[in-house]
Amino acid sequence: MIDSLYIAWRYISFNWARTLTLVACVTLIAVLPLTLELLLEESERQLLERAESTPLVVGAKGSELDLVMNSLYFGDIVPELISMAHTEQVKNSGLALPIPLYVRFKARGAPVVGTTLDYFDFRGLAVAEGRRFALLGECVLGAGVAAELGLKPGDELLSSPETLFDLAGVYPLKMRVVGVLAPAHSAD
Repeated sequence: MIDSLYIAWRYISFNWARTLTLVACVTLIAVLPLTLELLLEESERQLLERAESTPLVVGAKGSELDLVMNSLYFGDIVPELISMAHTEQVKNSGLALPIPLYVRFKARGAPVVGTTLDYFDFRGLAVAEGRRFALLGECVLGAGVAAELGLKPGDELLSSPETLFDLAGVYPLKMRVVGVLAPAHSAD
């Protein structure tokens, strides 16, 4: 038994680079699936947390996935728009508090979300610096976007044009930054 261990030790000490490579490969094969599973579980938890806190999303006929991703995470694909009359119908039914979202434009890569003040209360968002918007043309930035763009209350932000060569298109909107949200570690 001791002879076998001695021979094994001599092999390992003579072929140390090969042994190290073999140990690293076996460790990687064992650890990678566990790490990947932990990362997937955490991302699933974060995605479901935001989705479960939103009881109902109403939109026009079309892709349900696009509607949910645009409503919850402000995705790039804009679903077909509905009118504010639908918001009034939901409000008059008494079944839910409607919070309209208009997520079509971007400003320097970040989505511009048009909504009402009820959205702040619904998502539990607090303004860390400045105040909430009160007039058209005012905006409140998320903490991450404010830090990334280097903006603070009193600065101005210009929305990005949809296309550069469409002269008859929608003109960019010049928004006055009036507040910055506290970090919420979410899409907001």
